[in-house]
Amino acid sequence: MTLLVVGAAGQLGREMVRVASASHLVVGLSRDDLDVTDPAAVRIAMEAHRPSVVVNGAAWTDVDGCELDPERADLVNARAVGHLAEACDLVGAHLVQVSTDFVFDGTPGPDGVLAPYDEDHPTNPLNVYGISKLAGELAAGAGATVARTTWLQSADGPGMVGRILADLEGEGPVELLGDRRACPTFIVDLVPLLLELADERVPGVVHVVNGGVASWAEVGRLVATEIGADPDRILSVTETDLGPPRPARRPTYSALEGKALRRLGHQSLRHHRDAVAATVARLRG
Repeated sequence: MTLLVVGAAGQLGREMVRVASASHLVVGLSRDDLDVTDPAAVRIAMEAHRPSVVVNGAAWTDVDGCELDPERADLVNARAVGHLAEACDLVGAHLVQVSTDFVFDGTPGPDGVLAPYDEDHPTNPLNVYGISKLAGELAAGAGATVARTTWLQSADGPGMVGRILADLEGEGPVELLGDRRACPTFIVDLVPLLLELADERVPGVVHVVNGGVASWAEVGRLVATEIGADPDRILSVTETDLGPPRPARRPTYSALEGKALRRLGHQSLRHHRDAVAATVARLRG
């Protein structure tokens, strides 16, 4: 099948193009190639390439930027998805829309317990970014695959693990946030499963994350242990310790649980600790 990757220059788009090229005819369009906010341009691109599947990796992910410019956030993260969905309908293509944990608010359930959110949990975004991405989910339509994921880590760059490694090569403590927890998810694991969902044209919301829940401070200790450094050099700090409040509120807990994947018979992604170990080996190899 022909697969069209929108946002092909981003960290997710690059890996999608690389992996999918082994089994699909792939067309990758960057922001310079296609302005997804222009419905006419989107329709022309879709009619020119006539893909079987479209993976939308295009988004404005600057959370604070979205808070300061809600109109642009809505244009890129919501209305543009509607343009893609309409153009997909014209050529019979299946849309895969990548979404976010920020559609949730991070508050405990009625029993006062924090637990990973499954696909059926009510949404309640705290910021403009989350609001725009939730609107994008709706704009994608009921037949689209909406893949929510969290804390994406690059497949071809250093990412957070690389930054932690660099800090540990220096002296003294390494401060990392410990007051926000989610599921660190590695694009190298995410992309193959997205392709499976695309091939199967799975409709609806699917949570796709690496296993386990962690803060960045906990990830930092994993990295330190992996390289034989003292994990106590990692200091857990709060957002308020790092400076003035940022424009956008973030959920303090936004871990996701993939019940839909199990219902579909798909294997869950490996635990994030194994992905961290593999990333450390890649970056130090």
